[in-house]
Amino acid sequence: MPRITYELLQRRAEHNEGMVSTLEEVALHQEDIEKIECIGQHARHLKIIYMQNNLIMKFENLHRLKELEYLNVALNNITKVENLQRCESLTKLDLTVNFIDKAGMLSLPSLQANEFLKEIYLTGNPCADVEGYREFVVASIPQLKKLDGKDITHSERILAKQNLPAIQKRIEKELEIEGVDVDLAKRVEDAYNAPLDDDIDPNTVARPWSIETRIKDHREMRAERDKHEAQKKGNMDKLCGGDAKASKPRRSEMPPLPQDGERIWQKNEGEWEFTLLESEDQKSIVLDVAIGKYLDTSLVELDVQPKLVRMLVKGKLLQLELMEEVTPDKSNAQRATVSGHLVVTMPKVREVLAPVAPELFTISTAPKKTPKNLKSVQIRGIVPGGESNTPADIKEAAVTTVDDDDSSDDEVPPLG
Repeated sequence: MPRITYELLQRRAEHNEGMVSTLEEVALHQEDIEKIECIGQHARHLKIIYMQNNLIMKFENLHRLKELEYLNVALNNITKVENLQRCESLTKLDLTVNFIDKAGMLSLPSLQANEFLKEIYLTGNPCADVEGYREFVVASIPQLKKLDGKDITHSERILAKQNLPAIQKRIEKELEIEGVDVDLAKRVEDAYNAPLDDDIDPNTVARPWSIETRIKDHREMRAERDKHEAQKKGNMDKLCGGDAKASKPRRSEMPPLPQDGERIWQKNEGEWEFTLLESEDQKSIVLDVAIGKYLDTSLVELDVQPKLVRMLVKGKLLQLELMEEVTPDKSNAQRATVSGHLVVTMPKVREVLAPVAPELFTISTAPKKTPKNLKSVQIRGIVPGGESNTPADIKEAAVTTVDDDDSSDDEVPPLG
């Protein structure tokens, strides 16, 4: 049976930084709770309590809540209204869809002690079908301003007070005929101690609408949910090779370095977003880790080795193998002011020299220079055309033809 514990209240106090002692509002709906306990001991300053859709059968352990203003217990198993007299500040009570019947109506006058109570909801209870129900409630709780969401008028209140004795007498007589002890019904205490009906067939489609049925239905649904969660957890264990939900304790220091030749395992226990790239000049390896803008730098521990880089952030390890060997002594780390990113620059041991691009020259033909002030001589027309260049006093010589004797040699001197 789920119970209200301090741990449960602390989980529901997340909006109050987990502080239960100063808690003013708590939501405990749909928790299959069967008993109200420990609320008044740990959270005495509660003003609003939501406990709808549980299995609560009676009001109890609420007498210390002097500041309680709104109590919502809709969809529960309450049969009587009791143990609320000391909730001095109670102004609104929601009892929608419970099991307050004709006999339970006789416990409503106990709310006269709550002088600040202005609004109550009883819709969905068996008593709402009783003849004279609204007049009985209006007259029994004179400080009410609204019943089931409808305002109570002054004339309605006067008429209800006039009819109250007759209505109450009729209800008591009907209860006596039904065999109900009227005096016991009027007592503001828990008179319900019926055992659970374990003989109800769980495979029965139609069940009577009763307290026992709701309790059994909720227990069956919870058992089904637990079975489903266990099956889901088993499947995750098989998939992940272990307990998928088991949380590892935080590291207090860096783990030992891997030995020579040992494989370096990549680890990101904190699931940090990071990039590990070469710099633009290809001379360094740059690690950029998004560790959060509001994380204190004192919580970050950094270790750069020639072949790996390690970072311990709030006990979570980030370990990465480097693609090339770096120089740890020349490495530096910087924290971005705006984004909070941690940037680690690690120079390489073997510096890569980038090829130098050759300078290109454009070859063009030089323009032909014309010398200035160059004097030229006009040679055309120096000698008049049609005139002979031969002097006038030169005469043509006579040409004499000599027979050529091939047998004679002009160069041979004469004999004799």
